[in-house]
Amino acid sequence: MSKSKGNVVTPDEAVEQYGADALRMYLLFVAPFHADVQWSNEGMQGMVRFLSRIFRFAADIEKIFEPNWKDLIPFAPLDARAKKIRRITHQTIRNCTKDIESFGLNTYISWLMKYLNELTDISGKPEGIELALSEALETLVLLMSPAAPHSADEIWSSLGKEGVTYHAEWPTCDDELAKDDVVTVAIQVNGKLRDTIDVEIGLGNAEMEKIALSSEKVKIYTDDKEIKKVIVIPGRLVNIVVAG
Repeated sequence: MSKSKGNVVTPDEAVEQYGADALRMYLLFVAPFHADVQWSNEGMQGMVRFLSRIFRFAADIEKIFEPNWKDLIPFAPLDARAKKIRRITHQTIRNCTKDIESFGLNTYISWLMKYLNELTDISGKPEGIELALSEALETLVLLMSPAAPHSADEIWSSLGKEGVTYHAEWPTCDDELAKDDVVTVAIQVNGKLRDTIDVEIGLGNAEMEKIALSSEKVKIYTDDKEIKKVIVIPGRLVNIVVAG
């Protein structure tokens, strides 16, 4: 934008129209820290929508929020959904912390967006995952606070927290919880990729072979054919060799 063309947008005007948090997050997200920023009203509106989604998510989870989740969650039985929530929570803590420390602020915002998307997908039925969602919401608020402090403080207060997020302790990543428990394995027939499957890390070769052979996409190339051998590379590949 240029003064000579009369299309300059001042920070005060942007704050008045979109809010300070939306402007700050847009400027962080639109380009790397050292790069020039190309102004976009559409981009600003997208950031407003993102913040609105955070508020809607917070409003939904506040209904089942457990303030003492830190004391309860180590002893609670967690199902697969709860474990997945905890895994992506601690992965996001790790990724956001790393990006903030290295001034990778555009990707820091991207991690927040990805995190919200994943939480929204999982949390449709919150029964049984209340503690994991309580940890996730509190973590999301703290992680967003450097970029959107006003919004973070508003949600923080609605959770019954005292003070402001600036004085709160930054979340700590638990590396064990952040570990992926599944890996994507390629399935080949005579060296050609026919399918990919997600299996548990550490799954034995026999189990991997059984899962690969049961794939409907693979059966197209193996039914009515002699299987000469199956080559398994743990955690990476299953290659089925058929005659002919």
